[in-house]
Amino acid sequence: MIKPSPQIKFFAGFWTMIRQPDGNTATEWSSAQKIQEAKAAGFDAMGGGADATLAASVQAAGMEYICYVDANDSVYKTKLEAAAACHPARINVQLWDHDTPPRVATKTWIKMQPIAKKLKLEIDLEVHRDTCTETPEKTYAIADLYKQATGKNCRFCFDYSHFAVVKHIYPPYAPRLMDRPALLRPVRQIHLRPFNGHHCQVPATDGRGNPSSEIKPYLEFVDALFAAWLKGATGGEVLYVCPENGPDDGPNSGAGYGLSCFPNVWQDAIWLRREYAKLWKKNLAAWRR
Repeated sequence: MIKPSPQIKFFAGFWTMIRQPDGNTATEWSSAQKIQEAKAAGFDAMGGGADATLAASVQAAGMEYICYVDANDSVYKTKLEAAAACHPARINVQLWDHDTPPRVATKTWIKMQPIAKKLKLEIDLEVHRDTCTETPEKTYAIADLYKQATGKNCRFCFDYSHFAVVKHIYPPYAPRLMDRPALLRPVRQIHLRPFNGHHCQVPATDGRGNPSSEIKPYLEFVDALFAAWLKGATGGEVLYVCPENGPDDGPNSGAGYGLSCFPNVWQDAIWLRREYAKLWKKNLAAWRR
C-alpha cells in the first residue's frame, strides 16, 4: 500500500491585505474582494481574527480559515470559544507576554489543551516577540517543561523571523534557527515572513517580479526547513504555511513590518507562495524517494 504524501496548504493573511490594492484606505478591497483575490492567487485558506462572519465568508468561497487569538489565564477559555465559532482548520495562539516566566506560560498552555479538545480545536503556540515565546531560550524552556509534565511534544507555530532578529543571525540561517529539530515534528502551521538578522521583514522582490538581493539566503533557509520538516513526516500530514507579509502601517506610523520603501506586500506574498510551492515540490520528491 502506497502511503499518502504529506500536503502543504498556503493561507493568506487578511493582515497582509490591509489597504490593498494601492495603499489607500478609500479604495481598499472589501473582505469579499480580498477573499476572491486570495483564491485567484492560489491560496487554500485565509487567516484572521475570531470573526465568525468573516470565517463563514472564507469557507463559503471553498477555502479554510485559520484563526488568530491571544490568550492568558483570564481569557483563554473565552478566546477559544470565540475561535470555535469560526470552525477553523487551525488556531494560532499568541500566549501571555514578554515577561511571563516559562513555567507560568506552560501551565496555561496545559490548561488550554482539554478545552481545545472539548471544542474540537487544533491549537498551535506561536513563536512571537512580546509573548512568552519571544526568544529561543524561553520557547525551548516551555517545550521542555511541557514534555516533562505531559510526556508529549509541545506543538508550536514557528515564525522564525522573530528569532532571527533576536539572535542577530547571519546566513546560513538554518543551523542556528533549527537547532532543536525534534520540535518540528508536531508542527502543522508555520508563518514564513522573509527576514535577515537585522530586519524582521525584508522585501521579497524588487517590485517588478525579480528576486530582491536579500531573498536568496532566506529561500535557502525555507528549503532547509521543508527538508527538515518532511524528514519527520510519516505520510498524510497537512502543513499550513502563510507567507506572513506585514503591511506598511501608513504615513503616520513607523511601527509596521512593511516600510514605505517596500514593493507591494500582497504581490510579494503571491510571489513567495509560488517560490515556497517550488521548494515544497522539490523536497516532497526527495521524501517520496
